[in-house]
Amino acid sequence: MFNFRRLLAVLILISSVVLTTVIYRHLQQQSPKELLSMLPENIDLALADLHYTQSEEGQRRWTLDADTAEYERDSGLAKLTAVRLLFYEAGQFGDVNLQAEQGQLAQETRQVDVWGNVIIATDRGEKLFTERLHYDDQIRQLSTEEPFRFLTPTLELTGAGLQIDIDQGRMLVKDKVRMLLYPAAGEKK
Repeated sequence: MFNFRRLLAVLILISSVVLTTVIYRHLQQQSPKELLSMLPENIDLALADLHYTQSEEGQRRWTLDADTAEYERDSGLAKLTAVRLLFYEAGQFGDVNLQAEQGQLAQETRQVDVWGNVIIATDRGEKLFTERLHYDDQIRQLSTEEPFRFLTPTLELTGAGLQIDIDQGRMLVKDKVRMLLYPAAGEKK
């Protein structure tokens, strides 16, 4: 019986030391105010793995994904990294996928600006390459003032300045237009 009491006393002592250590470490961690002070002052909300879907009348219009997002309440802007944007049923283009290194979403006006290796790919095998692009959700239009390259299986189009009406399937090239046409598969050159 004497050994059992010693064993019980040792276990209680060890448990007390462990509990005291855990409580002490917990109290030594940084307070929420200290953690908040480490964040940039202009950032109100920071997210990882953002997934945002814009719907209208119960139908998905587009989905925005980003690795990180930093939202500034005063400006209403969210700064994004590793941006992926999917436009659903974009007229004759079908679904349209966009990717870029960085971007910015104006939540109130649903304007999206992206930059850094911007690539757009359609269901029809078309691709657009540029460095910067703007999307205006009010008029469903993509635009850039930068040089671009547009590729299809039968066409290569380059220029500077571009507007794309997503619903109408129309493109307006503003300057420095060059186009190469390739014969379709099975056609003679």
